[in-house]
Amino acid sequence: MKALKALVIFLGVLIVAGVGLVIYGVASKVGPKPAPVASSTATTAPTAPNAAPPSPAAPFGSIDIPLPDGATIQQVFAAGDRVIVRVGTGKGTGDRLIVLDPTHGQVSGSFGFAAAPEANAKR
Repeated sequence: MKALKALVIFLGVLIVAGVGLVIYGVASKVGPKPAPVASSTATTAPTAPNAAPPSPAAPFGSIDIPLPDGATIQQVFAAGDRVIVRVGTGKGTGDRLIVLDPTHGQVSGSFGFAAAPEANAKR
């Protein structure tokens, strides 16, 4: 009888400890995240001895980007270190994506979209 009583008490303590650990785990996931600490051993690109640190990009002033006739800017979004500008008539045909490099102030390239001829469904 004493062994059964000790077993019940032991299992009760295990249940309470397990529930406490579950509550702690949930609370640590839900709570506010601590701010990341800046590391003094940040990884940087290797530089040659006596090399000057990289300079920030020079200002490039005003850049004019020609748009096709009747086209308007539909959307602008960032993609990595590039800026993508979608221009078009809003009808889907003749739309163009212009890829800009804001660091150097130049157009990196563009993608044009044209209506493809429909495939003949009946052969």
